[in-house]
Amino acid sequence: MKKVLLKLFLVVFVIFLFAGPVYAGIVPCGLSQDDPDQPGDQAVPCTLCHFFLMLDNVFDFTVKILAPSAAALMIAIGGAMYVIGGSGQMGGPDLINQAKKLFIAVAIGLVIVYGAWALVNLFMLLIGFSPGWSVVNCSL
Repeated sequence: MKKVLLKLFLVVFVIFLFAGPVYAGIVPCGLSQDDPDQPGDQAVPCTLCHFFLMLDNVFDFTVKILAPSAAALMIAIGGAMYVIGGSGQMGGPDLINQAKKLFIAVAIGLVIVYGAWALVNLFMLLIGFSPGWSVVNCSL
């Protein structure tokens, strides 16, 4: 049962990963030519500002796409485990308990991810970053 759920998770995760919007490369500079479909000019040489833009791109992908997609997938898997366990097939009460633990783990994970972001953002606002720390403002 665990191998089936693991394979299902991997297949659905890959589908979610590539079904979203297509982003330019993580590093928004240093290409041989500019991509007209992406914002900004990717053909410029890399600077320190581009490093911070890259970190912002990684952060945006992780917090805005990867974490919610993984949480939704894990909730769907937990729901399937709950339904299968409640029907009396393959596991019964043990599977229901695993599903409940999975729901709690997903909730705790989301609280950690977004709570950490909120605390860092609050701290940065208190020390004087006016738009917040997750907005990169630099001239390219």
